[in-house]
Formats: sequence, C-alpha cells, structure tokens
Amino acid sequence: MKSRSTGFLALAEELQSYILSFLPYQDILRCTSVCKAIRQTYTSSSELQYITELGGQQLLPVPDTGLDNSNHTSISKRLQLLRDTAHAWFKFDIHSSKTISIPDQFQDAKTSLADGHLCLFNEDEQTAKIFPVLPKPSQQKIERSWPSGSLCSIPYADSIEVFMDPAQNLIAIACMIADESPGMDSDGMRLYIDIGVLDGDGDVHPEAAGKTLFLSGLPTCEDGLYTIENWKLEGLGKHIAFRRSLLVHEGGYKFGEEIWFLQIWDWKHSTTSSCVLSDTIINPEVGESLDFCFLGNDRLLIVSKDLRLYSIEDLSQAPRLLACFLMPVSVTGIQCLLPMDDIAHSSQLQMQTQRTMWTSDPKNRILSLITRTRDATNSITFIISTRIFFDPQAKVFDGMAEIPWERWGPLHARIFVHNWRCRVGVSGNRVLQAFPVTGVRAEDHLDGSDYKLHMMDFSPLAVERRQGLGIVVKEPSTIEIAESSETLTTCLPYVEVVSDRIFGADQVLDIWVDKNRIYLPKLNSEESDSVSSCVFNQV
Repeated sequence: MKSRSTGFLALAEELQSYILSFLPYQDILRCTSVCKAIRQTYTSSSELQYITELGGQQLLPVPDTGLDNSNHTSISKRLQLLRDTAHAWFKFDIHSSKTISIPDQFQDAKTSLADGHLCLFNEDEQTAKIFPVLPKPSQQKIERSWPSGSLCSIPYADSIEVFMDPAQNLIAIACMIADESPGMDSDGMRLYIDIGVLDGDGDVHPEAAGKTLFLSGLPTCEDGLYTIENWKLEGLGKHIAFRRSLLVHEGGYKFGEEIWFLQIWDWKHSTTSSCVLSDTIINPEVGESLDFCFLGNDRLLIVSKDLRLYSIEDLSQAPRLLACFLMPVSVTGIQCLLPMDDIAHSSQLQMQTQRTMWTSDPKNRILSLITRTRDATNSITFIISTRIFFDPQAKVFDGMAEIPWERWGPLHARIFVHNWRCRVGVSGNRVLQAFPVTGVRAEDHLDGSDYKLHMMDFSPLAVERRQGLGIVVKEPSTIEIAESSETLTTCLPYVEVVSDRIFGADQVLDIWVDKNRIYLPKLNSEESDSVSSCVFNQV
C-alpha cells in the first residue's frame, strides 16, 4: 500500500469494495481509519456501510430471495431502514398509542407475543386465539380461534400448554390424558405434544415428521407425595422442548425436593427423541426455581441455582454439558427472557413472505434473568450478554468445570433491582424495564409508586455512535444484596433513554417489546379488573 500505482489501491473502487466485504466489520472500520483512499471507498459503498451497520448492531442479514424484482430491496434502502430502526428507540414517543382489546374469555389467559402476533391460551376454558397486532400491509397475517375442546386432536385429552410460532405457521400443544393402564406412571397420566398448523383445522404441518411427539420418560414419585408445580413448552426453529416439574411434599406445606424432566425433539425429522435431561433440586423455595431457553440452534441454557450450558447438536443422545456458570447469589422465582421473534427461521413460510431483512445474532444477544433472593427482600434483573456462552476458547473457561461469577459475570452483565410484580421486555440487544421515578426507592415496591420506562441498548454500535441520543453508561454499577450484605458490581456498557411519561404500577405489570413496538396493559374504564393490551407505537 506504499505505492499507489500497484497493489490494492491500484484496483478499481468496485474491486476494493468487493475485497473489503469479506472482512469482519471491525477490520473494515480499522482500514478506513488508517487510509484516506479506503475511507473514500467505504463512504461510496452502501454495501460496506451495511456490513458494518449490521455488525455493529450485532445483527445477521436475511437473504433477499424474492422470486421477482418487485420483492427485491436495494442495499442502500436496507441501510437506511437499518439506521432508522437503530435511531428510533432513542426518540421513542410513548404518548402516541393505539389500543387492542383482548376478548373477555382471554382476560386471564397466558399471553405471549411472536412475530407481530398476540398469542393467547386459556387453560381453564381450553381455548386459544392468535391474531396480528396492527399488521403492516406486507406482513403475513394469521388470525384464528380454537373453541373449547378443539385444541388437542387426541380424544379425552386436556391441553396444558401451547406454543405458537407464526413465522413457521406452527402450533405445538402439550396434551395430558388420564390413563390407569398397567405400567403407567404413579400419577396415571400420559403426555403428548400435538403438532399442527396455525391456519388450518387438524392439518399435519408439511415440515413435521408426524402429528404427535412422544415423551420417553417422566419424573415420578410415590402417590400423594407431590403436586405438579409447572410446565413449559418452548420452541426455536426445528427444536421443541417440554419441561415438567414435580414438587415433592414431605408433609403439610413443607417442601422437600423438586424433580424435573426436559426433553427436546427435532420435530421436522422425528417424533421421538433421546435428548433428555433430568435432575433434582433440593429444598426449593416457593415459585419458579428452574427455567431454560435456546441459544441459537445448537445450544441450550438451563437456569437454576447456576447457569448450565449444553450442546444439543446431536439429538440422538442426552445434551452434553459444556460449562457451568456460577451465580453470585442464591435465587428463586427464576424467569428467563430470550424472545424467539428476533432469531431467523429457515421455514418455507418465512422465505416466501420475506418479511425481515436482518435478524439478531444468537451469539450476540441479550438474556434477561428475573430472580428473587432467598429472603424475598429483593427482586433482581440480570442482563447478560450471550457472547460469553459462545466462546469456549475464552480465558474465562480455562478448562474449568465450574466458572466463578468473578471470572465471567462483571464484564458480561448488568444487575438492576427490580419490582417482581413487573415484567421486563427484551428484544435483540434492547431491554425495556420500569424503574421508580427519582425519589422512590426501588426496593420499596410500593403499589402506589410512579414508574418511568428505561430503554437500554447494549449493542456496540449504539454505545460507540449514539450521535448525541441517549446517555452512554460505561461506569460500573453496584447493588447490595440484603440477605448477605454483599455487593455486586457489573459494567456491561449500554445506552439508556428514559421516557418522559409517568406510569402507575398497574400499567407496567406486563411489558412486551418487538422490533418496533412496545406493548403495555391498560385497565378498561368500565371494569377495573379487566385488562386490554395498549400498544405504544415507535416513531
């Protein structure tokens, strides 16, 4: 590069841009900082700028596979849309809103948000519903209701859990049926996972290996000594996982052990699976003491008293333990938030509708863990970068079976005191959390407290190029744990924007965030105990 007549700089600008496009985005930026000619090439190339924008926001491109030119989106247009999306959160206007009503029979239903759709399941009524929330004209829309008795195709079975994935036109239903035949488990129950399509009646999913997934085992104990504590059905891409927990009574209201079982299927290739995990938690506290989430297509995280990372590349055998990340405090009431709507799917439906141009990178996302300490005086939110779970060569591992918090946590996390009654919204690298307004202590958790919404963006580009928007937080922050009087210091950088609107405690009980919207509950004026979803648009 010393001579402009030969070498790289002698090439045509188009060739320079093509060669640079093979570099990681950090190296592209380094080249532009040391050479004016390369800087000029970069400034003239929408493709190079798009690569660095995607990398800086920790996103992955979704190929443009339109069948004709009418579906093609130019790189320059994608670049502008990406920049607009990145900056929009730093000026989000939560005064502009629209309200979506939830039908009366789903007021107390389990509610989730997936791919721009609201998914509702009422176990008591055995009903479910899915519908798009303020859909865009180009969005693939699915709207359907399941009346009582129509969810599960297995006769005499009750639906206990439902998972919906509009991006794959998939519905999975955990069904339970009483069975007292010889050889049955002591609780006399059989469990199945029913697979179907969201937009059809009883149709077998075209990509599924079969209509029903079969469990290979369940946790058991003696009759009368346990209650079923909870279930969870979750999916990502080709994977579906089901967890069942039994809470064992030693007598009265005293808790003894929690027995849990987790099974994972590749629902596109087999209706059976040998990918099974099970364990026992000694003396669990009241509330959720175990949760799990998928980290991309090949890793699973079990969240309990510590974080256990497993490989699920080979579903013909039990998940392989990769590392155990120790937590700094004893916790209960665990809730793991890692929404699936930001991760790319390979389904035929999504490739046909071409609704997204980029997706978050599973190796660079934000995981939120909501916990309560054992003495129940604190509720804590752990915000953790998933980068730590994808770098086995990092010094933090060093071949250690158990990795102390001090080796991995402070640099890869932030910890906040949290009102346990409120949810936390997570989307990609962004976290939306409600904090009491200045002058009210977060640990008081008063129902009458006023709250403001804090949007925190943990992507490197937001931190480096905030362009005067938001407040960059790089300084370490410390909280004190009341039960042990110890302090925890964390320093994962982020950019924070605080809403100017004040909310009551009842307005932040539920929070959902997708790519460009915030969803909050709103009490109906006619019936104080009735709730509808209030949608705040991003501007």
